[in-house]
Amino acid sequence: DNGDLKCWGLDQYGQLGDGGSNTNTNAPSSTAIDLGTGRTAVAVSGGEAHTCAILDNGEARCWGRDNYGQLGNGGNTNQQSPVAVSGSDTWDSSTGASSGSGSGSSGSSSFAYANDKLALGYGHTCAILDTGDMKCWGGNGAGQLGDGSTTSTWGVVPTTPIDLGTGRTAVAISAGAHHTCAILDNGDLKCWGWNGWGQLGDGSTVSTNTPSSTAINLGTGRTAVAISAGAHHTCAILDNGEAKCWGRDNSGQLGDGGSNTDTNAPSSTAIDLGMGRTVVAISAGTENTCAILDTGDLKCWGSDNNGQLGDGGSNTATGQPSSTAINLGTNRTAVAVSTGNYHTCAILDNGDLK
Repeated sequence: DNGDLKCWGLDQYGQLGDGGSNTNTNAPSSTAIDLGTGRTAVAVSGGEAHTCAILDNGEARCWGRDNYGQLGNGGNTNQQSPVAVSGSDTWDSSTGASSGSGSGSSGSSSFAYANDKLALGYGHTCAILDTGDMKCWGGNGAGQLGDGSTTSTWGVVPTTPIDLGTGRTAVAISAGAHHTCAILDNGDLKCWGWNGWGQLGDGSTVSTNTPSSTAINLGTGRTAVAISAGAHHTCAILDNGEAKCWGRDNSGQLGDGGSNTDTNAPSSTAIDLGMGRTVVAISAGTENTCAILDTGDLKCWGSDNNGQLGDGGSNTATGQPSSTAINLGTNRTAVAVSTGNYHTCAILDNGDLK
């Protein structure tokens, strides 16, 4: 709540950002990550092995694994401490002008990053700029950068934004392992990149390296208000509060109660979260999905081999949300949720983190 940023867990590539010797930690440090003198964090996102944050002045900084140039600082060397994304280090939010000559510096506000508009995949990074433009950099073997190619950028942030359609801008983004999705300013939802399990939602399993001219069919008259791309499946919250998922379903992560069958498009039927219930937040992990309901209840489904569903049970996968919410504590509700590869975290209504 003071804007400090702390990370813990695996540090094989420096993804904890503590400047140390790649030592795993099992608890938050007493010292926050050094984001620069007087700087605080307003948004953070973690990829497979790299981490990025947006600072209070609109800069973006990344650290950790950089094998595809996903840190965006012009190289491909792993970093144990935050480094500025090319262009964002020259942005001066107080004057509205570029103060240096770094890569991408242009004297315009196009390199101020919008709060909470970061998406990190296995080896790529995407961000929404304050103009609503969207840019991605890093690994691109499946076309996940959306630039019409399958060529990785190797640390260079592109000068040209992704073509989302004439006059269209992005309002929310999410990245899976090798695919990327964006909600546009008109509520359309588009995905691109690897599509081996139908995670792009376009009715096929054909990968694409650019956003389609046609939005995903979410249902007649329906638009998207939130998006979460898991490793190989994708989930969205619709404007009526319904939630739908598509893509890989080997562990029941789509939540449709079916026979663990992959789907390449959103179903006509929303996920059954209980009579009259709607969804206010959703997070797709590797093989599991979690959602916060309008009541503040938290429910998860899919793989549970490491207890990531939080139901206190026998680590049994489930293909649909439980009728009983996760026990977060007496009278406690959830206000935010995030699923990792094999674990889940939630912020509670009193600010606790579990």
